[in-house]
Amino acid sequence: MMRRITLYILGVMTLIMSSCTDNSYLDAIPAESTAIIAMDPGKMSGINNVAVLKSLLKISNADKTGLDLSHKVMLFEAPDGNLGVCVKVNSEDDLTETITNLYKKGACPKPVERRGFHFTMLKDAWVAGWSSSSLLILGPVTIDRQAEMQQMIARYLKQDEENGITSSRLYAKLDSLDAPITMVAQAQALPNQFVAPFTLGAPKDSDPSQVLVAAEMKVSKGVMTMKGETFSFNKRVDKALKEAAANYRPIQGKYVGSMPQDAMMGMFVNVDGTKFLPMMQSNKGVQALLAGINTAVDMDNIIRSVDGDMALITPSYNENSLTMCMSAQLGNAKWIEDVSYWKQSCPSGGKIVDWQKNAWYYTDNKTTFFFGVTPDMQFYSGSSKDEALASIAKAQNPLSNDIQKLIKGERLVMIINMNAFSGDKAGAVTSMLKPIFGNVQTIVYTLK
Repeated sequence: MMRRITLYILGVMTLIMSSCTDNSYLDAIPAESTAIIAMDPGKMSGINNVAVLKSLLKISNADKTGLDLSHKVMLFEAPDGNLGVCVKVNSEDDLTETITNLYKKGACPKPVERRGFHFTMLKDAWVAGWSSSSLLILGPVTIDRQAEMQQMIARYLKQDEENGITSSRLYAKLDSLDAPITMVAQAQALPNQFVAPFTLGAPKDSDPSQVLVAAEMKVSKGVMTMKGETFSFNKRVDKALKEAAANYRPIQGKYVGSMPQDAMMGMFVNVDGTKFLPMMQSNKGVQALLAGINTAVDMDNIIRSVDGDMALITPSYNENSLTMCMSAQLGNAKWIEDVSYWKQSCPSGGKIVDWQKNAWYYTDNKTTFFFGVTPDMQFYSGSSKDEALASIAKAQNPLSNDIQKLIKGERLVMIINMNAFSGDKAGAVTSMLKPIFGNVQTIVYTLK
C-alpha cells in the first residue's frame, strides 16, 4: 500500500512540474532542424534578460514586452539551412505593441497581419513572425524573398508537438545537457570549414548527418568556449567515434604559440601517428585537403611518424588552393630516405626540389607545399617558405595567453577566428551570434 501511495504522489508531482514548464512555444521549431542552441538568459554570465531583449529588439526595459525570458531562447538551423531564433511569447498584444513602437522609431517596417500571425523585418535581413505563444525570427533573407519566408514562418507557427523540435532525438540530447548555453548539431549543419575535425574517427562510409556534436558553452570577453563531444544515433558510427576519441592524449602546448591571432582556424592534438593515421585516412574532408599533395608526397608516412603534439593551422580559406600549415613532434623521420623516390615518381607537371637541409618543396600548377624536419625531430610545413618556418616558430601576433592556457592539457582543441569569415554560412552565423552574445571574436572548442 505504501508503495502505491508513493508512486501516486510521485506521479502527481511529475504532472504538476510538467504543467509548470510550458514548452509549447518550441513547437514552432521544425523537428527536422539540424542544429539547436538553447540559452537560459537567467543563467548566462554577463548577459541578462534585458541584454537579450535589447539585442533582439532594441528594448531596454523587460516589462510588458510580450516576451517571456524565464524560458530558454532557442537558436536553430532549419532543414533548408535558414537560421532562426525562437522566444516564448506571454502576450501577443504586448509584443505587437512593442514592435509597433519600434516601427514608429524607424527601426523596422510596420507590422502586418497575415494568415493569423503578425510579421515584420528586423535589420533588413531577418523576418520576424509571432503568435500568442512564439516569436520566430528566420533569415538571413533578401527583400524579394520576404513573402516566401513569411509563409514558411506561418507554417512553423501552426505546428503541433508532433512536428516540433521537442519530439526529436536532437532535442532529447540537448535537454540532457546542463549549462547556461547548450548546443547539439549535425556535423553537416556546421560551416564547411569546420566539419572535418568533428568527423575524425567516423567510418569512411558514414554521412556527416550521422555525426553530431553536443557542447556546453560560455561567453566571456569576446571568447566563446565550447566543451563538447561527437556522437551518433547510429551505434556503429558512435562506437567508432568513441574509440577514436580515446586516441587523443593531453596536449603539451608545443605549438600553441605558433598560431597567429588572424589565422582562420587551428586544431591541436597530441597523438601517436600510427593510431591517428587511420582516422585521417577515413576522413573525406582531410583527404580532400591533402589530395593535391598526396599524389607526390607520402603524407601518410609522415603522419605515421608523429609522436607528440601536432597542430594543423589554416591561415586563410581558399577553395582553389591548399592553405594549411602542419607542425608536429616526430618519433622518427625514416621517411626522409624515401624523398629521392618521391622526386622520381612525381606526377606530370609536378616536381620536388631541395630547399634546405632536410627540407624540400613540392610544386605543380595548382599547389605549392614546403616541408622539412628540424634536428630535434620537428616536422614543419606550409604553402610558402614563410608559412612553413612560422609553423614551429613563435608567432609575431600569437593567440592571447588566456586562450593558450585553454589549449594546454586538453586532448583536442579547435580555435576558430570568427573575424576571418564573411559572405557564407559562417558569416551568417557570425551575424546571428553577434547581436546576442556581443562581438564574439574567437571560438575555442575542447573535447570532453
